[in-house]
Amino acid sequence: MIPRQLLLLAAAVPAALAVSCSAAPAAAPSAAPVAPARDAAAACTAVVALNATIPPGADPDAPAPAAAEMQAWAAGVAAPYATLRDNAPATLNDSVAALGGVLDQARRGQRIDVGDAQTTAATTAIDAWVHDSCGFQTLDLTSSGGKLGPAPAGLRPGPVSIKFDSTGDPSAFVVLLARVKDGQRATAADVDAGPTGPGPAYGTATVTAGHYLLTSPLGTPPDFAGTASLDVTVD
Repeated sequence: MIPRQLLLLAAAVPAALAVSCSAAPAAAPSAAPVAPARDAAAACTAVVALNATIPPGADPDAPAPAAAEMQAWAAGVAAPYATLRDNAPATLNDSVAALGGVLDQARRGQRIDVGDAQTTAATTAIDAWVHDSCGFQTLDLTSSGGKLGPAPAGLRPGPVSIKFDSTGDPSAFVVLLARVKDGQRATAADVDAGPTGPGPAYGTATVTAGHYLLTSPLGTPPDFAGTASLDVTVD
């Protein structure tokens, strides 16, 4: 992360000094630097905005995006990233700096490897902080022996932070949240037809009123054994 420039507050110098001796007056001591206050709520909101964007070329099997696409994406996330950088707790400095490196790469028009170990560790640390500290509604889900749970009673519109773990066999590597289009009918059973792509163990999304499906592909990519799914209503 690019460190913020801090302005040192110099002690005020008197407008006039009475000359009573030939010795020059001692210099007034400088005041201690004052770090600007960090706004945790602003950092939380910034993470929600960042998680709502998908960089071009995130799918490793897709064609490489044009440099202009990467630069446009970088410009679009620059503001929420700056808010996160300036307001996240100091414990996240290294993780935020790692994201800054990714953003710099996109500014140069270069494709981002979203599966890079350093980037994954950074986003996991940031999303885990959001889950524990931001006061958003949360979902803590586990795929245990191919069964996904516990089933949430319901969600309110707004940000939701999801934590996902997997135990037993078959294993699961991600949970996906999808909104069913208004006027259409779908249940968890309908999703069990096949797998979907990968994602993080923590994630933050904004949900609106409607019917959603939580789905977790089972097995190890690209060999899937099915999916485990739950229905959830947002109202």
